[in-house]
Amino acid sequence: MKTSARASSNTIQRRVDPGALAKYDPALGLKTVAVAEAAEKHYARAKDATKLQEAIRAKLEAQADFVTWWDHHAAKAEGGDKKSIEYHRSRSGTVIAGENGLPERKIIHRWRAKLSDPEKFESSYQTAVSKYPKILEFAGADAHVGQNTGDPEWFTPKEYADAARAVLGQIDLDPASTRAANAVIQARVFYTRAQNGLSKEWRGRVWMNPPYAQPAISHFCKKLAESVRAGTVPAAVVLVNNATETTWFQALVDVGAAICFPAGRIRFWHPGKVSAQPLQGQAVVYIGDQLARFLDAFATFGFLVVIPRP
Repeated sequence: MKTSARASSNTIQRRVDPGALAKYDPALGLKTVAVAEAAEKHYARAKDATKLQEAIRAKLEAQADFVTWWDHHAAKAEGGDKKSIEYHRSRSGTVIAGENGLPERKIIHRWRAKLSDPEKFESSYQTAVSKYPKILEFAGADAHVGQNTGDPEWFTPKEYADAARAVLGQIDLDPASTRAANAVIQARVFYTRAQNGLSKEWRGRVWMNPPYAQPAISHFCKKLAESVRAGTVPAAVVLVNNATETTWFQALVDVGAAICFPAGRIRFWHPGKVSAQPLQGQAVVYIGDQLARFLDAFATFGFLVVIPRP
């Protein structure tokens, strides 16, 4: 179903074509929900993170589709109070919530409440995914997750890489990368996981989207801060989770000039995989003396904070 450009306050309105609603089969839609729920359980047992995320999203989309159909056709029984049963009058007769295989009214209400707009939908998706932290953690996951863990090889979207180059002029080094990722970042030098960028000397203008797992993220942020203080790194743009309370985030702020907090979670990519979204928001930390250039390049992504210096 296509997403409507205009959503009401109490319904999802995922369809823009009224004719599509007339063709919607609620029995088939509910079967899709059931199949997705079964798939979620199966892939959770199989510890297949990518398929698990796909199943969760498919389940929520199917629930949203059903509520969209229901909200366009259902009404409260005339003269009834708040406890009246919602129903839908169709060519085949009266369809009543809780009967003939349809969900009860409270279930439909719950689906509507958590899926009523794109932001709530994504929040519900992230909440559902977060129930499986062991499957999505660093060692075997295919997703960034919220507790500063994640697959180290999820890559930066092109628009953020383009903005970083606009600020830095040229990216001399990406210390945590792959050949596929560097096709987008375009750093002159990059180190892969096997090369262990932490063991190298860092020089020049740096782009860094470090592995989000502990202790790796702490090590990368600490080394960057040390390289800035040593004078070998004059400028850097760093993409991390917005875990402002952590020592590694504070280490970046100590040498930083400004921070961009993107509006919404960044969707990372990986060749051959479904794109992944972290369970928390991100921050882009700028280190360098081209403050105006950074503010101009990253203003479209979210709100900006300039770090005051004595």
